[in-house]
Amino acid sequence: MEDILAIVGVFFVPFAALLLILWFYFRHIRRRNELKAELYSKSLEKGVELPKELFGAAPSKNTWLILGVTLAALGLGLILAFSLLACIEGSVKVLGAGIFGLIPLMLGLGFLAIHIISRRLQGGQS
Repeated sequence: MEDILAIVGVFFVPFAALLLILWFYFRHIRRRNELKAELYSKSLEKGVELPKELFGAAPSKNTWLILGVTLAALGLGLILAFSLLACIEGSVKVLGAGIFGLIPLMLGLGFLAIHIISRRLQGGQS
């Protein structure tokens, strides 16, 4: 019974939290787009021209950097959490689960590399 609770606690709870966060995020995005569409239609009715910046915000230049740092931190956090859990439990199986933290860690390092390479190709500082 304790094994089942551990599996549920380790896998289901973070997965459910992630789904809840994503649901709120996409709900916010959808609502923001609905409000922009409503504003646009009302401005067309009144003949008012809206500034272009309102609808086409320039993407951040640091998108790859932010994504890379976030994923690398997530990967390190998973590795450290499973390592700590393995020390407490004394189980090698739990330590082996920490290897899954290498996936976001390597993705994060890849995005950091993309950020650095793109900055150098554009002539900016890394």
